[in-house]
Amino acid sequence: MWVPGASQMPPSTKLCIEIILALLCQGRLCQAPVYQIQVPSRVTAQQGLCVLLPCHFTANFESSGIAYKYWFKDNDRDSSPAVATTDPGRALREPGGRIRLAGDAPDDCSLRISDVKAGDRAHYFFRFVKGDFKFSYRETQPLVDVTELTEPPVLGVPKVLLSGQLVNVTCQAPGTCSGTPPQITWTGGFDYTARNVSVALANGSVSYSSELRFTPALGDDGKELVCTVTYPAVVGVFTHRAVRLHVRYPPMLLPWGNCTVRGRGPGGAATCHCAAEGNPPPHLEWRLPDRTLPGDFEGPELRATTWARGPAVSGELRGPAGALANVSCAATNAHGQSQAALPVVPAAGFSLTLVVASAVGGSLVLVGAGAAVAWKVVKGRTSPEEGEPLRRKGEEEEEEEEEEDATRGEPLARGLRGQALVRCLAKPLTPLDLPVTCTRREGGTVMGPLGGGARPIKQWCHRPSKARIGRLKPSPLPWLEHG
Repeated sequence: MWVPGASQMPPSTKLCIEIILALLCQGRLCQAPVYQIQVPSRVTAQQGLCVLLPCHFTANFESSGIAYKYWFKDNDRDSSPAVATTDPGRALREPGGRIRLAGDAPDDCSLRISDVKAGDRAHYFFRFVKGDFKFSYRETQPLVDVTELTEPPVLGVPKVLLSGQLVNVTCQAPGTCSGTPPQITWTGGFDYTARNVSVALANGSVSYSSELRFTPALGDDGKELVCTVTYPAVVGVFTHRAVRLHVRYPPMLLPWGNCTVRGRGPGGAATCHCAAEGNPPPHLEWRLPDRTLPGDFEGPELRATTWARGPAVSGELRGPAGALANVSCAATNAHGQSQAALPVVPAAGFSLTLVVASAVGGSLVLVGAGAAVAWKVVKGRTSPEEGEPLRRKGEEEEEEEEEEDATRGEPLARGLRGQALVRCLAKPLTPLDLPVTCTRREGGTVMGPLGGGARPIKQWCHRPSKARIGRLKPSPLPWLEHG
């Protein structure tokens, strides 16, 4: 049997009262306890955030006097400083309102803790006082458990980031606490503007977020954007979330695509070259006056082949000169299309095109006709860790002789992967045969149809088999060097 105030009585007195009441209890004299409390036995909070302990209680509210509510830690006495109270004359463990009673209703004893700290972990009990009636609910002591902050912020990133188009990215801090506002910072390695946004919610809590505005560029593809949320009220508490940017852009046909013609009359043959880049990588098409051919095609007279690496795509179309007298190249992806007519260039003499296909990924597309093409990247090293040039002993003199016999072209590209200078060296050779893929040391690629009569010196270029399928077979080229 429940007896008001029994928890504060000596055991013998409590037992006597319970026996007497049990003997006298009849009908309406035996009623439910006057003081009851409804509160969860346990709530969990993360450091830096806030927690609400919902609570309602019953008592004799008809008693005269002012009602006061108190929350104490489990080992406190009724006369100890309170954790939270509505009594202005009672001392508090921690002034400032970080821990306070949240409800205004007479039967509401809800407790709110902001800027949760590890020291807040404890059992708590509620006490109610009104006039001469005083009662502490010690038999029900809920536990406030405190854990480390593991909840990351919520990032709102558009599904598609288009190069050159302004975008908004949001970062919402965990929790909706009305305590000390969190600090939200961004890192990403590009220019941006950000502003903090706070929204007051209906229940008195606050949502904190930051809005980032920036215009993605081609160079931002693959960069990591990080939002970090720091809670200054609790030392060392922060959380973050990162997202990798995928910047899309429509295809761009790279200049100097052409069709080279060898021979005259019905026996003449033509080879057309085209290169483009985009994200996602575009699909190439060859548009003739009477039909359109896909990038990879095998027919009685015409044959088309494409090579792709990263965002760069290179294509070749072969066939009779008469059938390829009027050819356009088109590149298409989900964000647009680019098309251009290819000029016809006689194969006699020297014809060369070097295209920087992707300054972002460090890729090159090399297109030549009727000539052997040599390219050299002279890079300004900034540290010895970058290694020695890809050159063997005894090759310098041999390569210098080749340069004396060759025609030195003008620099066609600068700024690739830092301080890079690309020069073209060329001299007539046999007709172009098979495609060659050369992997640059910095991770880029040279792609294009190159002659097959070179002497084997270099070991880092590969030519596919004649069937153009299967594994790559090493076929070094002597006129490719890195310095």
